[in-house]
Amino acid sequence: MRFVDAHTHLEFFAFKRLPIEMARTKRDLLDMIESIEGNPVVAWGWSEDTIGESITRQDIDKFPFPILLIRIDAHMGVINKKAMEELKKTPSEKFDPKRGYVYEEVLWKMVSVLKPKEITGDLLKAQEEAISKGIIEVHDFVDFKIAETYFKLREDGNLKLRVVLMPYYRDYENVIRLFDNYGEDDLIKPGWVKIFVDGSISARTAYLREPYKDKHSRGILLKTEEELKSIIQELEGKGLKVALHTIGDAAIDVVLNAFEKANIRLKGHRIEHSEMIDHKQAKRVKEMNLILCIQPNFNVTFMETYIKALGENRAKRMNPLKMLDEIGADMIFGSDMMPFDPKIGLEYASQILGGEKALHYYGGWKRKVSLP
Repeated sequence: MRFVDAHTHLEFFAFKRLPIEMARTKRDLLDMIESIEGNPVVAWGWSEDTIGESITRQDIDKFPFPILLIRIDAHMGVINKKAMEELKKTPSEKFDPKRGYVYEEVLWKMVSVLKPKEITGDLLKAQEEAISKGIIEVHDFVDFKIAETYFKLREDGNLKLRVVLMPYYRDYENVIRLFDNYGEDDLIKPGWVKIFVDGSISARTAYLREPYKDKHSRGILLKTEEELKSIIQELEGKGLKVALHTIGDAAIDVVLNAFEKANIRLKGHRIEHSEMIDHKQAKRVKEMNLILCIQPNFNVTFMETYIKALGENRAKRMNPLKMLDEIGADMIFGSDMMPFDPKIGLEYASQILGGEKALHYYGGWKRKVSLP
């Protein structure tokens, strides 16, 4: 089988040098940290569902070097006292110093400081794994340095995977300049510009209409309608399209209203995830010629989390593949690295839609939807 994984973060392979996703208990995770040499430690992949409990800064304060452990959803992480001191972090809505929890852009600013500076080898490992799983193309979210690394891999003849570069909004101008310098071809093409509108269900930061079942909060809205309208118009003025990370039902409302206010003229802007989308919202998506990038693997991976966070009634409506297909919404499927294996999403989607349609959304969509 040949797959297009339309939502990836291959830089995460740089955070798998310490394989904390393999830990089955908190003790396993701490033993891994104790066994390594060198610092700081930035690692991705832990989950309460896997290790049976949460991890806080008190568990990792004993280590004399900075530690940042990124949760599997990549919207929450935990840091130790040494990292707090070196990064000079102060309490905020997105940083809880008591537990050491960091969220959203505060988390990723820390990642940018602490992560490995050289990730060529990590991208090559990611490429090897992708090819082994039948993936022929990825849509990868990148900053300037990652994008530059891809161009260098291509120049050296080491890029074997087709890559659509999806720059974060803060980096998009620099990434576009790379295309001006190096050019695009069949291996590297420019994609949509990524903007975060809310967080994740797992981190309880996705923006909801009604509060979470286990927390007196509706999550966090990271961009207002007016801010999104301005960004969409700015990018359309340059012939570019957006990919809006949008999970909660209230966040989807904000995004759809922003598209309408922006009076979009380009077809094929993307909404990433749309996990809580309902029928009325889906009809608006179709009317505005938007693309939904869905992760069928999420219902396999996160259903227990959905039930804890939202209750069974809302959980059973998550990622409604059948409804979206019946409405005729433009969909593409991606893994979001959770896990990086399209066959898991394919197996689930095939049960809902049938194998032929599931495969179509993992690549056949290119027959009718072109790149920006």
